[in-house]
Amino acid sequence: MSRKIIQSLTIAIAFLFSVHSVVLAQTTPPSFPSCTNPTGTVKVSYPSGTHGIPGNTSSFSGSDTVYDLGSGNHVQCFCAEDGNGIQTNWWNVNSLTGQEIDILLSQGWTFIPTGVVWGLEDDPYLVQNANYSCSGGTNGSTSDNGSGGGTVAGTSTSIGSVLGLAATGGILPIFILGSLGFISLSLGLYLKKEK
Repeated sequence: MSRKIIQSLTIAIAFLFSVHSVVLAQTTPPSFPSCTNPTGTVKVSYPSGTHGIPGNTSSFSGSDTVYDLGSGNHVQCFCAEDGNGIQTNWWNVNSLTGQEIDILLSQGWTFIPTGVVWGLEDDPYLVQNANYSCSGGTNGSTSDNGSGGGTVAGTSTSIGSVLGLAATGGILPIFILGSLGFISLSLGLYLKKEK
C-alpha cells in the first residue's frame, strides 16, 4: 500500500515541476534593439509633432520613429525636444496564453488589446517603455548647441527610473512549494504511523 502512495506522490511532484518549467520557458520576451542604435525597417517616421506613448496618458512633443522588427514586433523611438527619449518595445503576443501574459504583466509589461489604434497590426501587444538620452528631435544622433554640454549617442548622466519589479515568481511557485510541503508532511506522518 505504501509503495503505491509513494509512486503516486512522485508522479504528482514531477507533474507540478514540469508544468511550472513549461510556463516559464514560453514567456521569455524577444530581444529588442536599443533606440541609440536602432535596427529593423522604418515603418513610419515623424521628425516633429505631438505623439503618444502607450501606458502614459500625456502628450509628448518631438520626433518619433517606429521600426518593424519582423514577427509583428516593433520598437518605437520617441525623442523629445529636450533630449529625453522614450523607447517603447512592442511585442506581438497573439500566440501567448492568458497565463503567460499575466506573468509578463507582473514583470512590468503593459497590455494593449489591439495595435490598430497605434498604426500596427490588429493583434494584442505587450509594451514596455524605457528612458534613453537622445539629442532633442532626432533619434540616436548627437548634437552640440554651443553651450558646452550635450549628449553622446544615448549616454546620460541622469539616474534611470524603475520601470517594474523583478519577476521573483507568482502564485504558481507558491502553490507548488505549498503542495510539496503538504505532500512531504503527509507522507512523513503516514510512514511514521505505519511503523
